[in-house]
Amino acid sequence: MQAKEDRDRSPEGRFKYLAEKRVGKALTAIRSIANLSDRKNYEYSEDQVIQIISALDNAVQEVKDDFARNQRQRERGGNFELK
Repeated sequence: MQAKEDRDRSPEGRFKYLAEKRVGKALTAIRSIANLSDRKNYEYSEDQVIQIISALDNAVQEVKDDFARNQRQRERGGNFELK
């Protein structure tokens, strides 16, 4: 991670900095959830597993939808020019 004063403050630089931090935290949290699968330490039902996986799948789908929606808005936007 870069020192605060060395960080790129452009929109792309801020995106990259925050994406790396947030995705890293999300992956750590997901790995922590995966640790719950250890039957030696935890007891759970198949329904509980389905609920967890469904919640994670839904959250990932929301992220995909948000990025796709913003991409479509950029593609629809732009300059209009008569020829």
